[in-house]
This record gives sequence, structure tokens and C-alpha cells, in this order.
Amino acid sequence: MSPLASTLFYVGAALMLLDAVLYSLGAIRPIRARVKAPNVYWDRRLLLNLLLANMELYFTALFTLIGASLSRTTPGAAQPMLVLSIVVCLYSGVSVLLLTPRDWPHTLPRVLAAVLIGIGLLIR
Repeated sequence: MSPLASTLFYVGAALMLLDAVLYSLGAIRPIRARVKAPNVYWDRRLLLNLLLANMELYFTALFTLIGASLSRTTPGAAQPMLVLSIVVCLYSGVSVLLLTPRDWPHTLPRVLAAVLIGIGLLIR
């Protein structure tokens, strides 16, 4: 495995982690403040969905970090993990663009992560 490819995998994972942290700090509270649920149950359901989405961001960043670490020792095991990371990142980017196009800047860390991981897979 090329050191550059490995570095690109780690940078991609770091970008995904940054995206998760930014969502934690900058999205959950404003969304809850603007979406007024009709009762306590629906307020909790909204919070649950936001927290689950946030956890998915952290989980996929961790998953990618594991793939990056495996890329040095067992590249065959790392490749499917990293390809799945690309798919998840692109899915996030496309979903945001289709559902809330004004939020496209929020897709940049994930889309850039997908590009870097893809380049890493190509040059490995």
C-alpha cells in the first residue's frame, strides 16, 4: 500500500469525523428550535431521528478509520470497507442536494472524503 494512499484514507476519515462533529455542534439544536413538534412524543421522536443521523455520521467515520488502518496490513479487507465509505459519502451528498439543495455546502466534507478515498484506492 502506498503511503500516499494510506494518508488519503486517513484524511477522508478525518473529514467524515469533522462532518459529524459539525453536525453535533451546529445542526441538532437549530433544527429542534425551528421544527415545533405538536407534543412531547413527537419532540422526542424528532430528537431521536436527529441523534440517530448524527450517530451514523460518527459510525461511518469510525468505519472508514478502521478501513484506513487495515489498508496497511490487509488491503484486501480494507478495500470493501473503503468502497462502502465512498458509497455512504456520495449517498449523503446526493440526498442533501435532492432534498434540501440550499444546504449543499454541508455536503463538502463528505464529498471531498469520497474523492480522496477514491483517489487512494486508485493509486494504492
